[in-house]
Amino acid sequence: MNRHPSCDSLRHFHGRCLWTPCIAAVLMIILLSASSASLSAQQSSPTIGDTSIRPFAVGGSVSILSEGYAVSGIDPRRPAGLGQVRANANFTLFGLQSGINLLYSTNDNRLRQSMNQFHFHGSWRWVTVSAGTVSPHFSRYSLSGVSVTGGMIDMNPGWFSLSLVGGRSQRAVSYSEEAGFRQTSFERWLYAARMGFGKRPGTSFGLTVVYASDSEGSVEDPGEILPSENISLTPAFNLSLFDGSFSLESNITASIFTRDKNSNVIDTGDNSITEFLSETMTPRTSTRVDYAGNIEVGARLGSLRMNGSWERVQPGFMSLGLGQVRSDQQLFRFRSRMPLLNNKMNLGITFSRGGNNLLNTRINTQTRQQISTNMMFRLSQRLSLTASYMRMSNLNEPVGEHLQNAPELHQEHLSQNFMITPTLVVPGELITHSISGTASYQILDDRSRLVLDGEREEFGFTNITTGLNYGASWPNGFSVNVSGNLLNNETQASKAMGYSTNLSTGYGFLERRLMLNVGVGFSRNGIEFTRIHEDDYQAPLQDLIVRSGGNANGDDDFMGGEYVVEQWSSQYSLNTNLSYRLPNGNPLRLRIRGVSSRPGEEGGREYDEIRGSLQYTHRF
Repeated sequence: MNRHPSCDSLRHFHGRCLWTPCIAAVLMIILLSASSASLSAQQSSPTIGDTSIRPFAVGGSVSILSEGYAVSGIDPRRPAGLGQVRANANFTLFGLQSGINLLYSTNDNRLRQSMNQFHFHGSWRWVTVSAGTVSPHFSRYSLSGVSVTGGMIDMNPGWFSLSLVGGRSQRAVSYSEEAGFRQTSFERWLYAARMGFGKRPGTSFGLTVVYASDSEGSVEDPGEILPSENISLTPAFNLSLFDGSFSLESNITASIFTRDKNSNVIDTGDNSITEFLSETMTPRTSTRVDYAGNIEVGARLGSLRMNGSWERVQPGFMSLGLGQVRSDQQLFRFRSRMPLLNNKMNLGITFSRGGNNLLNTRINTQTRQQISTNMMFRLSQRLSLTASYMRMSNLNEPVGEHLQNAPELHQEHLSQNFMITPTLVVPGELITHSISGTASYQILDDRSRLVLDGEREEFGFTNITTGLNYGASWPNGFSVNVSGNLLNNETQASKAMGYSTNLSTGYGFLERRLMLNVGVGFSRNGIEFTRIHEDDYQAPLQDLIVRSGGNANGDDDFMGGEYVVEQWSSQYSLNTNLSYRLPNGNPLRLRIRGVSSRPGEEGGREYDEIRGSLQYTHRF
């Protein structure tokens, strides 16, 4: 096997990153072990009087992970060495609760957004204060899915609530040609406030305001990215009636977004609303106002559960308080679930319909519709069955009379999927057996205009997947699991086949203080397709005969004809998990995973990949 640079790097710079956490782990283990006795004494301190309040209590955990990675034959998909520390601790002092969470990784660098996190929180009665890395969720379209390095305070005495958050939501990243670089970004600061009246959850009304702005001078050479600014306003309404049997939720976010803070300023006149907003955000030629919102209704009628929702995101809607957003979308969804036959059967139904081009600004409109059912049967105490069906259609239609004669813009695909999964569990005094299977049949029909007119071939396919799994376990902790899968996929142009098998076993030693699990797997995948033979094709004639099924007497004219190509590849895998419970009760885990890929004679990438990790967790 040829050595790959990432293999040698384990002993150099990345190796230092790999072993440094190990040294820190040893020191941390010694320190935590020495303090275990005193912590135990503190945790068992008596309560104050007849209350449940303790003068002081502490608990938490520290987890240290060291990982190594090596590969040959392909480019590395992970760093050669990785160290990670996770820690959390919760304290109680005379009823005042607080805690600390920490995440540190040696894989963090200045070429992308930070992975490291530090979070402190403290609460007393109805006040909670957080500092460090916080992840607020105020509303679906204004502030959700972003991490803020700063602080947050939440007050909820009952009928009134107030939440404030502020800090940096994005750090500056300059352009770099190094391998770990992802994208240039400005430093971004975010401030938000949410005020509510009513109970959480229950009937309530709330108002959320979010402001975010990029720091223009945080990147020396920003390139094509532009500094942005955004302010959003979200009124939210929740209604709960009849002990929660009926609920209504509404969130509408109005967003004022400036794509470029350097664009020209516009005159807003004497309008009182724009004059009020301009005190926080200057209107410019690149400023746009859009909205997004959702309305959700839920009902509970006995054992029947129903839920309906509608959401709409205007074209061009942007909010800097979201991790990501897909604009120009509208979706209606209905879901219901009901138990039948004395809870021996559960029936679920889902219907959704959505699309884009809400303002008719595109040359075509996409419409998506999905209908699915799911049924779970408990035929006996040992045998259960799950069956499901899903029908999904995607339709693209041209907009405007001048495009009606453009059949290439009319595309329609219909997908249907049937799945059944039986499960049988046979308990016994010595051995417990479990058998489960799965069978899936999926078809995709291409009903596009060009296909119906016979001007091109269909892009549809038929896919069949089956699987069978058997497991056995013994009272002494020994277990065996065997599984196999088959795949067959056919299209107009190709045929894909594949099969795999896996064998795993586990056993507990030393009264199950030491647990060992080993699994091996094998998979083989192939594809068969037709290729047009060119005049300058240099393959031997015998090779063409074998692939096409012809003969060596020259009866078939290969020059300018067609021949069938088959390409196969095989993969071997090994997974080992070793866990040991130390005398102090803390686990020490070792994981090793290896993959070896071997292509067939038709070509492909041959590679070997191995990944190992050692993790220690201390709980106190």
